[in-house]
Amino acid sequence: ISEALKHNTSLTKLSVEGCGLSVKGAISISEGIMGNSSLEKLWMGSNEIGDDGISAIAGALGNSKISVLDVKHCGITLTGATVLAAALSSNHTIRELNLLGNPITIG
Repeated sequence: ISEALKHNTSLTKLSVEGCGLSVKGAISISEGIMGNSSLEKLWMGSNEIGDDGISAIAGALGNSKISVLDVKHCGITLTGATVLAAALSSNHTIRELNLLGNPITIG
């Protein structure tokens, strides 16, 4: 997926919901996002990417055009949500974020 995303200039939506993605898969997608200039919507829900996976995705958001990010039921805890929040503080394209069903608890 990484190489395909890096070289594709027409794909605007990608759904890999419930595809059994792991942290490695999320890292691969993040690498592709860094080299992609067209992807606007990314649905990754119901994959166990956890904190390391969302951290990789968060690191790729800086130069992306992604406006919709769905990472519901991905095993993201407060640690991963904090990394994502920090990335979003300098991101001006995300308009929709779904974190439903993640064990993000404070305290």
